[in-house]
Amino acid sequence: MVSQMWRRAFFPASLALIRLRARAGRSLLVALGIAVGAALLAVADGGSAAVRDRAVQRALTELGPSQTSVQAVWSGVPAQSALPLASLDRHAKAALRPVTGETPFALMLFREARFGGAVVNLAAVDGLGRWLRVRKGRLPRPCRPQSCELVLVGGQGPLPRLPFLRVVGRATLTADAPFDAYFGSSRRKQPPLLLAEGVSGLASAPLPDADLIARTYGWILPVSPGTIHDWEIQGFAGRIDRANRRLQEESSLFSVSAPIDALGDIHTKARVAGERLLLVGGDIAVLLLAFAVLAATRLRRDSEAAWRRLTWFGARRGQLVTLSAVECGAIAAAAVVAGWAAGIGFAALLARHLGAPAGPVVAHSVAAPGALALAAALAAGAAIVVLVSLRARLIAFGGLSLSAADVAVVGALLAAALALSRGATDVGTLASGGGTNAFLLLLPSLIVFAGAVLAARIAAPALRLLERAGRDGPLSFRLAALSLARRTGPPLLAVVFLVISISVALFAATYRETLVRNDGERAAFAVPADFVLSEDLQRLVTIQQAASPRDYASLGRATPVIRLGGNVSGRAQESFTLLGLPARAMPGIDGWMSGFSNAPLVELAARLRPHGPIQPAGIELPPDARSIELPVLIRGDKVNLGLNVLNRRGDFTLIPLGEPVAGRHRLRAGVPAQARGGRVVAIHLELPLVEQFLAGHRESGTTLSVSATSRGVLDLARLRALTPHGIRLLGPFRDWFGTGGVTATGAHVRYVVNRAAASFFRPREPTDGQPVPVLASPGIAAAAGPGGILPLEVHEQPLLARVVGISRYFPSVFENVVVADRDLVSTVLNSEGPGSATPSEIWLTARPKAAAALEQRPFNLLAIASQSALAAKIRSDPLARGTLAILAVTALVALALALVGLLLTVLVDVRDESGELFDLEVQGASPADLRRHLRLRALIVIVAGIAGGVATGAALTGLVVSVVRVTAGATAPVPPLIVGVSWPLLLGGSAAFVVAAAAVVALATARVSERAASRRSSEGIA
Repeated sequence: MVSQMWRRAFFPASLALIRLRARAGRSLLVALGIAVGAALLAVADGGSAAVRDRAVQRALTELGPSQTSVQAVWSGVPAQSALPLASLDRHAKAALRPVTGETPFALMLFREARFGGAVVNLAAVDGLGRWLRVRKGRLPRPCRPQSCELVLVGGQGPLPRLPFLRVVGRATLTADAPFDAYFGSSRRKQPPLLLAEGVSGLASAPLPDADLIARTYGWILPVSPGTIHDWEIQGFAGRIDRANRRLQEESSLFSVSAPIDALGDIHTKARVAGERLLLVGGDIAVLLLAFAVLAATRLRRDSEAAWRRLTWFGARRGQLVTLSAVECGAIAAAAVVAGWAAGIGFAALLARHLGAPAGPVVAHSVAAPGALALAAALAAGAAIVVLVSLRARLIAFGGLSLSAADVAVVGALLAAALALSRGATDVGTLASGGGTNAFLLLLPSLIVFAGAVLAARIAAPALRLLERAGRDGPLSFRLAALSLARRTGPPLLAVVFLVISISVALFAATYRETLVRNDGERAAFAVPADFVLSEDLQRLVTIQQAASPRDYASLGRATPVIRLGGNVSGRAQESFTLLGLPARAMPGIDGWMSGFSNAPLVELAARLRPHGPIQPAGIELPPDARSIELPVLIRGDKVNLGLNVLNRRGDFTLIPLGEPVAGRHRLRAGVPAQARGGRVVAIHLELPLVEQFLAGHRESGTTLSVSATSRGVLDLARLRALTPHGIRLLGPFRDWFGTGGVTATGAHVRYVVNRAAASFFRPREPTDGQPVPVLASPGIAAAAGPGGILPLEVHEQPLLARVVGISRYFPSVFENVVVADRDLVSTVLNSEGPGSATPSEIWLTARPKAAAALEQRPFNLLAIASQSALAAKIRSDPLARGTLAILAVTALVALALALVGLLLTVLVDVRDESGELFDLEVQGASPADLRRHLRLRALIVIVAGIAGGVATGAALTGLVVSVVRVTAGATAPVPPLIVGVSWPLLLGGSAAFVVAAAAVVALATARVSERAASRRSSEGIA
């Protein structure tokens, strides 16, 4: 009895499995579609993990060994410490060992200490040899108290004269040596750096008063790329905190450093990239749901026939539901298992492609318990959708009444509007999480669902109109249109699925192209010429000092550019970057986009262009001048005088003339080589240097200002230049005037100078008192008064500007910007403070061989930014590569599912419409007519699906690009994202899809004549 009950209970399940084995072909396409969707979800999950991990490894590589290593540091005087070196060493190694499982090596350093009559940096390292490249001599043997061998690693100066210290070689540190925090990255003009092998040996060496000299002990744990993975960052940070607390308990002089902040930043950035992939996840989810519904409805006829047959044999409703549930569950489970397994394989391949370790990536993503639970939920969800779709009535779209689908569309649009009302989603909101994840997951699903239902709503009456319009057309077309108009349910469901799949494919492809284009636009925006040359802040060599204008011109079209910081007068918080470049050169810069301003760049450049040539006024120095002489009569206090000379290379030289007292003098000074042939643009007057120092010293001890002033009168004679050919009398001080406490009548100059203002005697300029035309960011332009007049402060100099245009962005500037003509703005600023506005960059449109020349002196003394190198770096970013790869796969899979759905639709049409086809054949239709009829039906469905898919995909892309403001590399998009369409790719892909769809339809309808013959024989018709 019990066995009979069990048999009854399990009979529907066993029957379902028997039916699946017997009708495997009918379930294959359903399982295939679900498997493809599951595989794509698995690839997205595993690919996201691979992208994040590869980004972490790249960040560690870019930081360099010194910044990525974990270091425990103790600094102090041994005589003041209760812990000997052995105890410090034991505690440090015990604390750091759990961080990575490795044992750190020790280092000891005396920084700029005097030993044996010489000031040196004396250090010892355990295992020194691995970090050195010997250039002369040999590596030192382990240091012992009586004989400590050293190797010289850079620096200048005398060496210690101690009998137990002996230099045995010269060497350089290897590129992976993690010692920047101790020895610095540059040892030019530093005391000699002497290194010994073994910390304990140097610590016990008989150095004079060693216990009283401050020293640094370090324990270094190198962290190479690949040591820490993205999923280990939080645990790594926790271990660092525990190590730091443990060492602090032993001694307050201990500190622990590690790349926690850098790893946290890249982890956040990688998380942003992963969150953005939820857009793809939402698309995949709705695509999988749509395919499940389509596949289930195509199996409806077989399922209903089985229910009728089993009901006739006495099956109860519960048994029938169990039968269908087991069938759907088995199909969904098998499909998800196969698809997830395939997705794991593809995720591993993607990880290898990105350079990430495939095994760990898969283990911590798509094969992790959470991901497997997601796969199980996916299988259950797909089974439920298929089961419900098998038994639910098809939704009719043809009437004018409001259907459940219409209500769902209204709800979807309202939900999307509510989500969009949250505002744009940028890097910050993605990093903070909150409801952003749900927003990104729901937005594509809601838009695609709404677009698909709206397309079906439009297609239903359109099919009836097509049938009426085609009544005078060919017979095959009339029959196809009539059959679609009479029974709209299945065709409209096929249209809905095609709309969803094509819109997802179009969105993925177009969004990918948008991100790719933005990568190139970002490189051109950041580096608006082939190369940008600027001062290297480590070498401190300006562009004027590095090479001459002729040298730069030999490389191509070289444009000197001024870049200075400033703020709106009276509004210190309104800061900006002033960019001065020739107005005539503006139309040729890279990185400009039409959306940056309401006016074209050519028109904006014309607004900035000065009315005539701009050249600073002044007195020319002969090119062969060796010295300069200024006869002067002084009545009054001593004053410091100097000549401000604009050099031919574009910068300024101050020629000091001394600090004459009252009386008649001939002030003479040598003319530096760079100033010869230049122009004297001002005479600088200031307090004598000693008085400046004393006044500043007195002010430092009080809150009150100290009055220190020099006043008097200068009677100036004409400048004289001493050349090899004799003395040349230079131009008079005609039309010169004073600023900053200086007044003048001709060469008769009265001065009252102090430390409060810069004082000059200079020529009048045509630009004096005239506002400088500028382009400004909207926030800066909003501060302008009537007529666009805007008072600015640039480099502590006043600048009266007039806003003639608004630019939301300008190449090379990522914040507020003010743009002016270079010659005009430099003349205005340098007239107020000579040298305050000189070109600091060269924007170079290079000749073919310029790249090689830039690697040689003198150009390699400068910092060089390459647009092509930056573009390559952006393209190679793992976050960008992974995102683009997943989008490409999504587009291809969506199109593949569209073809599978189309094949399933046509095959089921051939089966379900066999009665109508038989009637047509009886009435004289040939097999070719039947095939043409079915193919025309499919063509109409395809056209409707493509039209709806293109419209929905375009709307989805536009919304996502405007709302999700994140680049392929998970950074803020500057310049902003603009929808990009690759027409060759789009048209080529469309053509390929149409050809593939035609092939699928032709294949599915090829055996119509055989089916018709089978039907004739079953009906007994010859």
